[in-house]
Amino acid sequence: MKELRELKKKTIVKNINIPTDKRLIFVSDIHGDLETFKRGLERLNFNDNDYLFIIGDFHEKGDATYNLKTLRYIIELSKKDNVYPMAGNCDEVFRFILPKEAKDKFLYYTNIKKHSILNDIAEEQNYPLSMDMDVDDFVNMVQDKYSEFYDFMDSLADVIIINNSIVLVHGGIDDINNIPEYSISMLKYDNFYELSKPQEKLMIVGHYPTRNYRGDISCVNPIFDFKKKIISIDGGNHIVKGGQINFVFLESLNSMKFGYIWDDHYPREEIKNDVDYDNPSTLVNLTFGDNEVEIIDQDLDFYLVRHIKTNTKMWVHTSFVYQDKNNKKLYAYDASNNFLSVRKGDIVSVVKKANPYSVIKRNGYIGLIDTKYLDED
Repeated sequence: MKELRELKKKTIVKNINIPTDKRLIFVSDIHGDLETFKRGLERLNFNDNDYLFIIGDFHEKGDATYNLKTLRYIIELSKKDNVYPMAGNCDEVFRFILPKEAKDKFLYYTNIKKHSILNDIAEEQNYPLSMDMDVDDFVNMVQDKYSEFYDFMDSLADVIIINNSIVLVHGGIDDINNIPEYSISMLKYDNFYELSKPQEKLMIVGHYPTRNYRGDISCVNPIFDFKKKIISIDGGNHIVKGGQINFVFLESLNSMKFGYIWDDHYPREEIKNDVDYDNPSTLVNLTFGDNEVEIIDQDLDFYLVRHIKTNTKMWVHTSFVYQDKNNKKLYAYDASNNFLSVRKGDIVSVVKKANPYSVIKRNGYIGLIDTKYLDED
């Protein structure tokens, strides 16, 4: 095995041709959520007649122990001729976190962030982690015992071009005719859908949660922009509150008819009665970034805050408000002033059950509901 591989991975581009009457399935940003990933494939009845493209970020940020299980499952799945796993920026953890000169980054990932495949490896090996651990010894152990992971990551395509008409890449490419020599800029391309120009070929990307593109409504469903020739599919699974895995499918290259299903890891509840809300005319979706707020009031588990930028008032769960250590200002994230109207019999994902409100998701749309409507018989 090479000594930890080069820090910069040269871009691997694969041009493939597949039968034009086959179904294609595209999924990205699994983030170690193996059960949700499997359940989505089962719901789609994925089989050997389909083609599956996994557009990066297999692991990191998911529940403990499942990052490792997910990677091993995808490695095994990739042995099928109809399955194409691809590189994502989170999958590069072995390249960027394990070099011996990256000790501070390693200690941050394993001891502070924690939801990393490195934590799973440590648990599997019964290897104690701490801020004063011998990082070099751990790195040597990983190189020795998990060399197949390095080999697998080195083999992954960064760009796949299907029948010279559809481009797949985790983050995004500004110009398909000028693909960067090294892959990282294409794997970690934040805000690609907004920043990019219209594409020459249809491009399907993950990496950046679709909720972050929407300033008004909180929605994690895929974005289909055929005018700009971009489909953005990252549902923010384990990244944003209410995130999900989106499974986009193309009925065939002949038809060019797209659809999607989604799945998530949240508990589900059935709504017992119709619930209708009169929402304000201006809806605001807060994601990460400069979302400064001030607290006006508190009701049990929720703050009533004023969003400084839009002067909008909204109820935000206390755990969604944080103070910046440097400027001492308060910020909110993954919050919305949208109360979701629902119908009797609706099945909703319960993102955060609290009082007097709960955060729920219905058909990919996230908002608030009075918790009494979840509790009533």
